Amino acid sequence: MPIDKKAVRKEVSAYIAGSADELTRITQELIRIPSVNPPGDYQAMAEKMAELYRAEKLEPVTVSATDQEIRDLGLTTPRPNVVAMHKGTGGGKVLCLDAHMDVVETGDPAMWTFPPFSGELHEGRIYGRGAEDTKSHLAIQLIVSRALRELGIELEGDLMLTSTVDDEIGQWPGMGFLIERGFEKLGLPKPDYHVVGEPTGIDQLACLARGRLWYDITIKGRAAHGGNPEAGVNAVEKAIDLANMVRAMDLHSDPLMGRTTMNLGILQGGNSINLVPASARITFDIRPSTPRETVKEFMESCLEKLKAQDPDFMVESLKLVNFRQSGGIGPDHAFVKTVSAITKEVTGKDVSYTGGGNTGYSSLGNAYWTYINGVASIMYGGGHFSRAHAVDEYIKVAELVETAQVFAGLAVELLCE
Repeated sequence: MPIDKKAVRKEVSAYIAGSADELTRITQELIRIPSVNPPGDYQAMAEKMAELYRAEKLEPVTVSATDQEIRDLGLTTPRPNVVAMHKGTGGGKVLCLDAHMDVVETGDPAMWTFPPFSGELHEGRIYGRGAEDTKSHLAIQLIVSRALRELGIELEGDLMLTSTVDDEIGQWPGMGFLIERGFEKLGLPKPDYHVVGEPTGIDQLACLARGRLWYDITIKGRAAHGGNPEAGVNAVEKAIDLANMVRAMDLHSDPLMGRTTMNLGILQGGNSINLVPASARITFDIRPSTPRETVKEFMESCLEKLKAQDPDFMVESLKLVNFRQSGGIGPDHAFVKTVSAITKEVTGKDVSYTGGGNTGYSSLGNAYWTYINGVASIMYGGGHFSRAHAVDEYIKVAELVETAQVFAGLAVELLCE
């Protein structure tokens, strides 16, 4: 006989409300383990998450890409992901609650009101690097699993909990590896649903994102004396010609994803004031709200035009460092509608949808890797984007509780009979 899911959600929400101190304690413990990326030293965090999963009577496993694959990306080893399964009776769907273990650097610690790795609790706020992005969301996973277990709520489907690497640098060895090979290596199914815990705000859900193309181009010139520049080919000037052409790109705008952006990140060349530079490096960070192929075609046409117009324009090397597709499951997807309905029921709040254009987010984080592999994926959670990566990053205890209630309520909806 089907259970009364609304009644179960009320029971679970009450349990989680009574677990605020535990949510706080675990979040503080995790903040106190520095896991800054780069370089990405995950050993202590991975060991701690495995310990915490075991404390919830789960059996965590650690899995990573090969050392060679990691080194080929210019990264250090080890880079362990931790996965734990809260098993159901079988035959149901799989919901993955995911959060990354890495954090960005702190900047000058003297600028912080409290030390950045202290996890200070002050007036209902937990302060520290990773407080909301995203160590609080790792703590939420644990309390959601605990609530379901302690209340004896039988799941048909499986609740998958993942602590992943390398979100902050957008690299593959985390969820990219897991969805492509890691879950299969562990004998686990791919999730049907994926919630990436990130501080979008519980009233705003990210279901789309602009693409990402990072170009790193070296232009070749010819050295000559600075007093006789006509004898050489100035690589910096050629790079500026390219920059001016790329800046004429149509910056298409999308209602949810916002406007296509282009940032010229690096322009460097030359070794001496009196020498015509023989080489110049230029980089572009382009985040399109159109398909990525549109930008790639535009960049290729710019290079071809410059070569045709100027026989001295020569590209020595071109690297497309990042090539992420624009898109996501979108606001009309059934999973998005379900999350919105559960949030409204549990918190009374309406959920708006974003593709990054309204929040400042320019990606779906780990959800990118799963949605391109056919999983219903969103980025969603408590906090506020403006605090992420900022001095005095914090999350409110009330936001922790609210997010855990929504995530647990979603598990009841999707995994119970």
